[in-house]
Amino acid sequence: MDIRSKARQILNCSQSLVIYRDLRNLEIWRTMEQLMKGIIDVRVSPAQWMESYHKLLHLLFCDMPAVKDANLFWSEWVLDKVLHSENVFSLQCEQQKDDVGAEISRAVEHDLDCVREIANIPWMDIVSSIAGSEEIYNVFKPLGFESPAAWDDIVKQKGLEGWDTSSLASYYRRYGTGIFSRYLGLYWNGSTLEGIDKVDPITLDQLVGYDMQKQILIENTEKFVKGYPANNVLLYGDKGTGKSSMVKALIHKFGDEGLRIIELPKIYMEDYYKVMNKIEDRGFKFILFIDDLSFEEHETEYKHVKALLEGGLKVKPSNVLVYATSNRRHLIRQMASDRSSVGYHYNDEGDISPTDSMQEKLSLSDRFGITLTFIAPNQKGYLEMVQAIARSRGLKIDDEELKERALQWEKRFNGRSGRTARQFIDDLEGRSL
Repeated sequence: MDIRSKARQILNCSQSLVIYRDLRNLEIWRTMEQLMKGIIDVRVSPAQWMESYHKLLHLLFCDMPAVKDANLFWSEWVLDKVLHSENVFSLQCEQQKDDVGAEISRAVEHDLDCVREIANIPWMDIVSSIAGSEEIYNVFKPLGFESPAAWDDIVKQKGLEGWDTSSLASYYRRYGTGIFSRYLGLYWNGSTLEGIDKVDPITLDQLVGYDMQKQILIENTEKFVKGYPANNVLLYGDKGTGKSSMVKALIHKFGDEGLRIIELPKIYMEDYYKVMNKIEDRGFKFILFIDDLSFEEHETEYKHVKALLEGGLKVKPSNVLVYATSNRRHLIRQMASDRSSVGYHYNDEGDISPTDSMQEKLSLSDRFGITLTFIAPNQKGYLEMVQAIARSRGLKIDDEELKERALQWEKRFNGRSGRTARQFIDDLEGRSL
């Protein structure tokens, strides 16, 4: 088959995609189609085609960090996009639906045949034919652009049993699809969810102290991940006691079991409905993580928290929990005027029933099913944290010297806390290198 006929075949395959038609919206995919059209169109010069070809290479290499593969080939890029394509088939599989329908299955089988054809584009043959000379060919020949591995081998390397509807369905059921299959942690930026490439590496084993709180949090999260009823959690207490770290560490313990953590900044609290709409029908379990949750007396955004915790007219999805941290037990700053005696009278702001206002504010923290308290450790607890972290880091230092220097550190800097203990060990470890 000559290259013009091959290009026409590839273009027809791309244009006939049904279930995976979203792939055609990708810039790299569109550039590939332009290249095929350029081969078919005799008016396109080799120089013009080569320019588009280099654009494709540039885009492909720029996209490598997104797919976490420094040795990416064209065929592997195509497969990666298929595995993360959110469509009616992949989403139904992610939701553990056994029967996706005969029509969808037939459409998927058709698309898989087309994808195989596109993944196996003979780029080197095409470039050689377009270039017209060995000298030009060697200039434009990209390193490793054409995969040395067969398509079936690449498919198996990605964890699929084969290139068919059944194997792909099993993959989606196990790993999910879309942004949630690629990232364990995500961030709401005010308009959409962003994946976090490098989540905090802290693990639960590295968190010393607060064993009771840790165990309660683990047990609640484990029930949630397994599909049993679980509670929203408020972690409050002194600064530097590891509240945020304990929540973030859950992702490393339960991420492989389908848990995802979404950081929802307080400034975007009113967007919670938008976030819910994106995650409610997915096959994952989500923790909405609100760090440093507190409000001043004039802030009314706390009303959104009530709806987030318990749902409004629209019920809160069963695959969502809220874990929040705060330095305040009751989350909202209380004024003396809030504690006026019971009765109908006006306070300084004109509130005819300030007792009701106080109760509304106090009730917010009570809406969390579980409240965990983190108190700054005493000297003994602080030194135990220091010793435990030092052992985990493999630091070789006399116990008495370690104790003396740790006490000096907490007096000079941030007081006693788990954070202070880690900061001291970081400094000590840095000095020993």
